[in-house]
Amino acid sequence: MKSYATFIITALLTVALVFSLVSRERTKHEAPAEVVEVSETPAGDAGVDGGAEAGAAALAAEAGASKDRAPLRVTTLGWELVAAGVALAPPPGAAPAPSAAPPIELAPETSLDAIEARLARGGADPQGADLAVLPLPAFVASFERLRALEPRAFLVVGFSHGREEVRAASGALLKAPPGADEVKLVALGPATATDATARAAGSESATVLGLFALDLLGVAPARIGFVAPGTPEAKSAAFAALTKGIPDDRPRAFSTADASRLIPIVAVAPKALLDSRETAVREWSKAWLDGLSRAKTDVPGVARRLAAKEALPLAAGVGGAPEALVLVERLGQIENVGLDQQSSLIGPLAKGVLTLNALTQRTWQLARGGGILTTAAPEPLPIDARVVSLIAPPPKDAPPPAVAPADGDGGTAFGPLPAGTVPQIAYRSVEGDADRVAGQIAFLAAVFERAAFKVTAKGGDKAAAAIAAAAHGKGVAASRLSVAAGEPSDRAFAVVEVLSLP
Repeated sequence: MKSYATFIITALLTVALVFSLVSRERTKHEAPAEVVEVSETPAGDAGVDGGAEAGAAALAAEAGASKDRAPLRVTTLGWELVAAGVALAPPPGAAPAPSAAPPIELAPETSLDAIEARLARGGADPQGADLAVLPLPAFVASFERLRALEPRAFLVVGFSHGREEVRAASGALLKAPPGADEVKLVALGPATATDATARAAGSESATVLGLFALDLLGVAPARIGFVAPGTPEAKSAAFAALTKGIPDDRPRAFSTADASRLIPIVAVAPKALLDSRETAVREWSKAWLDGLSRAKTDVPGVARRLAAKEALPLAAGVGGAPEALVLVERLGQIENVGLDQQSSLIGPLAKGVLTLNALTQRTWQLARGGGILTTAAPEPLPIDARVVSLIAPPPKDAPPPAVAPADGDGGTAFGPLPAGTVPQIAYRSVEGDADRVAGQIAFLAAVFERAAFKVTAKGGDKAAAAIAAAAHGKGVAASRLSVAAGEPSDRAFAVVEVLSLP
């Protein structure tokens, strides 16, 4: 009985417990919010998010540095224009010297067509190019075909010195061609370019030099007709403008050794490259100018390495090189421009009559007038001064030009010039504007660095003296000016003879 009682009591208690659990009201339970402790972590021990940001910044910096160190492929119009790259390349067996400049690949070419093809391919192509070094007239001539690339001249590396020549019958460059008939100019110009040879290195520059000579004489562009060298028609032409070495029977009148500041050699790059790799282009510019100085101290070594293509970082598709003797001659036909001269040629600090802007404007006018291109110069001109403004020192202050009195020469003594001066070419001004003639004399004085000038004017020696005084006021030394008695024989307002000094 006792065991039964114990069982019954246990069962009743179990039933009561189950009933109470089932029937009681349940309340929702909310867990306390999690408390996150925030502690300041040093920059060098960033957490997950900080580490991601730092890593992204590091990758971006590494990508930028890698882009700046990517090779720059440089194409040039003529083997002699890669001399700086040769001087920068280590000699055979030597390790490369540490440099801030990016690695360079050289792609010398002998025709403007090939230069344009490489720039069109771009530097990412082994047979393309990032930069080009070429004479200004060649750049102007190619601008229409490369307009989509927005090419910009950003550095002056030198001036042509004797590579282009103007040849003329005796006395032909001292007086205007008679009548209004066509004036024939023997040149490898646009109308005579029948093959790649007709656009060989220097031909555009020679053609512009010839157009410059005829423009000084007052020959309208519409009167000029191009004649191919070696044709029967070429024999009777009074004028020829050719690169040095091309056979021609006419006497040499003058060359870019005389007009030594007319044809600059410029470095050119697409605007997109200047925007994206400005630091690399800036370092390349400094290194290239330094290479030009080094090359000048070892011309035989540079010529030999070029001729043999010895230990040079040449790009894909480069052809054969000229012989060493030919290269030595061509290297002598370039006058280098240093870093200290850049600001006087390019940028907001460039003043005076001889800047890259002034030379580009003049070249464009001549090329368009001669039919080398069909469009007017763009506004602004395709010149980018950002590199020069960052790497070049400001130009040295020049003394202010003398100011001549408004009424005559004010007693300034002009001439006499040394014995043995030889007239090379004459500038004819048909319009009666003394200040314009004086400005032209100032330009010619900058282009022909060692020339003197004899002025003849309508109104006799007094009018000529007034023009000379105005030119003196624009900075032309009085010792380079002389005044002639009488008046011009062809009824021009003024004639200025450019005379070579002995």
